[in-house]
Amino acid sequence: MNNKDSKKNFIIDYAFFIVMTAAAAVITFILFKNQAIHGVIYHESNFAIDRFHSDMYAYMQEMQGLFSGYNFPYPIYFKLSAFFNIFFSPENSVAIAACLLNTLAIIITKISFDKLLNNGKIINKNLWIGILTSEFTLALFFVSMVIPPFGIYMGTKFRYVGVFTPNPYQNATFLAARPFAIASFVLFLNLLKVYENNYKGKLWDYIIFSLMFLLSTMTKPSFTLVLGAAAVVVILVRFAKAKCKTVKQSIFLGLLFVPTIIDLLYQFKGVFQATGGGEGGVGFTLGGIWLQYTDNIVTSIVFAIAFPLFVLLLNIKRIKTDYRFRFAWLFYVISFIMAFFCYEKGRRAVDFNFSWSYMYGIFFVFFESIVVTIEDLKNKKRNRKIFGLLETMAFLVHLVSGIGYFANVYAGNSYY
Repeated sequence: MNNKDSKKNFIIDYAFFIVMTAAAAVITFILFKNQAIHGVIYHESNFAIDRFHSDMYAYMQEMQGLFSGYNFPYPIYFKLSAFFNIFFSPENSVAIAACLLNTLAIIITKISFDKLLNNGKIINKNLWIGILTSEFTLALFFVSMVIPPFGIYMGTKFRYVGVFTPNPYQNATFLAARPFAIASFVLFLNLLKVYENNYKGKLWDYIIFSLMFLLSTMTKPSFTLVLGAAAVVVILVRFAKAKCKTVKQSIFLGLLFVPTIIDLLYQFKGVFQATGGGEGGVGFTLGGIWLQYTDNIVTSIVFAIAFPLFVLLLNIKRIKTDYRFRFAWLFYVISFIMAFFCYEKGRRAVDFNFSWSYMYGIFFVFFESIVVTIEDLKNKKRNRKIFGLLETMAFLVHLVSGIGYFANVYAGNSYY
């Protein structure tokens, strides 16, 4: 492919992507603004008639320096909203900040997919593969848990609560942290490929990862807890496999986490402190909090990750050969363990705040499963192409559910 064709492919692909992303930004901004204006879940009003349920009202209070009733010791989203509040109303400010960061996450995902599928380049040799990555990118941000027809929830009680989605559009801090989380996830996997081999790669790559990881933590720490735990597991396993010959490399990689660990200690004091004479800290249970929202955790898991499970089934051998795919599943398993065993003591226990970590696990196992699906679709072998088509069909089940779910939330109905 010559340079002229490359430029043409790039222009067509990214023009299509920009138009689609702009449309997504418009509709998500409208949703966020409606949540800010109408979602009076924290007002002294009749909860039964409230619409656009979300945490946005508490976020507006926090952004304005008012008492919200909650501790939010992670300032990035609130400071960005406060900056926009210099020029716009509080409602517009929190909506603009959420929309901007959610859109940034979409852009980072598109670039990441293109680089992963084209040996580090963002220009696809095949235009249709480029268009396909654009479509999968946008779709990833609208998929949800599978919603069975006719209300056949099989013990899950609710569409969302107890099952969970890769895209909780009612929680702006989750969405705000996601661009930094995605960048951290991709950069960390890139570093895993080279750090043991005399720190190959640029020093700047290590610095950027450490910064993105810190920014993610300062926006919402849910992703941080999972990646940090997964990183410890991977580093220790690889250190043992290397027969303890990578001491310096392992310590060096571990040092990248120090700024985030310091910030987490500060956040722990603010978020998990006892309030109103109640308990504080983290408690342990055997699915006790989760089982308040579902009668069947197994069904809930399947509804949440049917597509990644199907991709895993068709690519089980890849767990041994593809470290990225393997790490994504490790990330998911750790997020599940946190959600199943851990809870926040005191009055916030019922809020099931470790479910945010679990939703990051869902999102990133979707992320890597999409990469595998596109690689199967690109494969010249007939059986792999068939697998790719089957995987795409499984993904479309989540997408159809997600579009319906988003439309329902967009209309002001309950997210749960």
